[in-house]
Amino acid sequence: MNITILTYRLLIVAFLFGTLLQAQEEYIVNHSKFMQKSNPSYFGFNSLNKVGVLYNSMKLNEYDRMDNKYFFGSLTFQDQGFSLGVDINSFKIQTTGLTSNLANLTYIYKLQFDNDTYFLPAVTIGFGNSTVNPENLIFEDQLNTSTGFINTESIDKLAPQISNVNYFDLGASFILHTDKYLAGLTFKHLNKPNTSYNKEIPYEKPVQISLQGAYEFDLNPYERRFLPRYSYLYAYGSFTKFGDALLIYLSQDFQLGEFSIGLSQQAASLNSFALNNVGVSIGLAIENFDFGLLYNFPFKSPGVVYSPSIFELFITFDFSIYRRNRRGQYNRLQIDNYY
Repeated sequence: MNITILTYRLLIVAFLFGTLLQAQEEYIVNHSKFMQKSNPSYFGFNSLNKVGVLYNSMKLNEYDRMDNKYFFGSLTFQDQGFSLGVDINSFKIQTTGLTSNLANLTYIYKLQFDNDTYFLPAVTIGFGNSTVNPENLIFEDQLNTSTGFINTESIDKLAPQISNVNYFDLGASFILHTDKYLAGLTFKHLNKPNTSYNKEIPYEKPVQISLQGAYEFDLNPYERRFLPRYSYLYAYGSFTKFGDALLIYLSQDFQLGEFSIGLSQQAASLNSFALNNVGVSIGLAIENFDFGLLYNFPFKSPGVVYSPSIFELFITFDFSIYRRNRRGQYNRLQIDNYY
C-alpha cells in the first residue's frame, strides 16, 4: 500500500489514539464528574434530571490539536422506575480532517435492595460515524521526486476508500451504590463494530471491560471552623481493559462548600507501564449549576505511550425543583432523590 508520511500520520492517529483514548472514554478526562462516559448506568444515578456540555482541546504536537465537544442529558420516570440517558460526542483533528461522532441512547432500570442500597442495570445502543478528508492526505504517486512538485490527484486505489465509516455499538453496564460508596462494571463494544475505512481489511473494536469504584469521606463531621461546614473528599478510580491496553484512572476531589479542587492521575500499559499525566481541576457550584475546568500535565518518556496535554471546560444543570434546598450539603453520593 503506497502511503506517504501524512497518510501514516492519519493511521497513527486513527489507531493509536483511537485505541488508547477511546479506552479513556472518548477523550473525556474528568471521569468522576462525567462518570456516564465510563459507566452509562450513571445516567440514572439518584434519579436526577440533568443536562451538561463539555469542551476540551488536546494538543497532539506543536502544529496540531484535537477539539472535542460533548453533550449529555438524563430524564427519569419515577413512577415507572427507569431513566433514559443520551449523550453525543464529537471530535475533530485539524490537520487530517479526521472527524468522529458517537451518539448513545441508554435505558437504566432502578432496583432497591434495602433502605439505602440501589442497583442500576443499563443497556446502551450507539451510532458512530467517522470521516476523513482525503484532500488533506498525500499519496506516493502524487510526489514527483525529480521536480519536488505534488500532483493534486492520486490514482492510488486506497484514496477513494478513505472517506467515512458508519457503525452500531452495543453495551451494558451496572452500578451498585449507597450514600457512602459506589461500585460499577461496564461492557462496551459487545457487537465488536467494524470501524475500518477499508472494508477489505476490517478492524473490529475489541470488547472493552471497565471497573469503577468510589468512596466519599466527610472531612468535617464535627463542623470545625477551619473547614466549611460541608466538606468532603470524593475518591474515585477506574480500571479499563481495551484490547492489549490497560488504563488506570484515579481522582481525588475535595468539595469545600461551593468550591471544589481535584487531582487526577492516568496511567496506561501497552508495551510498557507508565504514568501518562496528572490533572488539576477546579469547580464552582451555584444553586443548580456546576462549573468546572481541568488541565492535564503530560508525561513524555521514550518508548511509552504518548500523552498529550489537555484543557477541559464544562457546565452542568440539574432540573430538580428541590435541588436548591439540598445544595448546601454538596456531597456527591446521594440517594435522597430516589424517593
